[in-house]
Formats: sequence, structure tokens, C-alpha cells
Amino acid sequence: MTDPKPIDDKRLEAILKKAKKSGTSASLRAEGAVKMLGHLHVRSLDTGTAIQLEGAKLRDILPPAGTQVTLTLIQGDEVISIRTHLLEPITMEHEPKLPPVLQAAWPTEPPEIHPRRAVRVATPDLPPLEATIHWHGQTFGAKLLNLTDMGMGLGFKDVLTFQYHDQLEVVTNLPGSESLTVSGDVRHSEALEGDELPTRVGLVLVDLPAETRESLQRFIQARRMDRSFSLRGGH
Repeated sequence: MTDPKPIDDKRLEAILKKAKKSGTSASLRAEGAVKMLGHLHVRSLDTGTAIQLEGAKLRDILPPAGTQVTLTLIQGDEVISIRTHLLEPITMEHEPKLPPVLQAAWPTEPPEIHPRRAVRVATPDLPPLEATIHWHGQTFGAKLLNLTDMGMGLGFKDVLTFQYHDQLEVVTNLPGSESLTVSGDVRHSEALEGDELPTRVGLVLVDLPAETRESLQRFIQARRMDRSFSLRGGH
């Protein structure tokens, strides 16, 4: 067994300082959990000790201190994942209507950094999502098999014939998020005789709002971390 790679505190601090200065979108997700806390931002840093995050709502159900979590930051074309654990939140006793400031321990593992366009949902060991497809005035059920912030792959139980550049509207629910509706342009269609999903389609997403793209990124990165954690045997 190889020794863990030592963390570069200067690089980590530079990443977190940039996130604080630029108001980078952040999310927290407990290991093994489906839901995540999104729309967070780095408030302040206690280098070597803690990362403080603001943006939590009073209605949010916060994991207890000690919970292992993944902090995800989206910076430009990079998705940065940092494994850490929660500390006790900071609450304002004299201002009970103010939400708490979350605290995560200073990481002891180096961050994982992936190009945004290279992050994909790997589904051999993770279930696909259910989706509803609207096409030419008709509605079909489909399985969402893979996903990037640029496109998606779908599988249909129906035998259908799609044309290149057909426009499809896709509606699905990302775990931990609200219903997601996107539009896609058919770039690939394949018939698989005898398969439980005989029609496969590849879409390029079009006219995707920035907020929707960020929601996709958070979900995709959560799935990536799920798979990474399962491949490590849950350790």
C-alpha cells in the first residue's frame, strides 16, 4: 500500500483564497448522502485549521460535526473536490434569525481537480436516472445514462427513430436538486436489437443557463465522488 500523497498547503490555500475573492460557487455533501448543501461561498479561512462557509439557510438540515464531507468548488473550467469533515458551526446566539456559518476542518488530503468538460457520470455501478422526453408533441420515458455539462446520453424502452438535429426537451430530477429541464440537439442515434433499451441517443445541450450548468456540475461531481469512494471499498 502506498503512502498518501502529501498535501500542498500553499496550493490549497491559493485555491481557497481565489474562491473567497471571486465568490466561487461551492457545495457540501456528506459521504454516501444523496442531498447536498448548495449555493455556498467561502467566507473566511483559518489556514491550517478551518474553512468557513456562508450561504446555508435556517431551514437546512445540517450534518453533525465530525461528518465526512466533500467540498466542491467550481472555478472557471475546473471542478475542485476537497475531502474533509465538519466542525461545529458558528451561530449567533443574539441573532437567532441569522443562519449559521458552516465550518469544515482544514483538509489533510490534496484536492482532486478535473476539467469541467471531462467530468462524466459513470453508470456501470451507479443507477441511471429516470427522465421524461418531449419530442414532436409526444412524451416518452427514458433512462439518463451519462451526462456532462455539454451533453447527455439517453436510453429508450421504445423503438424510436430520431433524425440528426432533432430537438428534444428532457425533464429529470437530480437527487438533492429541483426538477431540471433542458433542451438538446440529437447528434447520435443508435438501434440496439434485443437490448432492454433498444434506442440510444446522444444529445448536445443547447441554450443552457449558467445556473443550470452549475447544478449539473454539482450533481456530476457528486456522482464521480460516489464512484471514487465505492472503488476504494468505502474507505
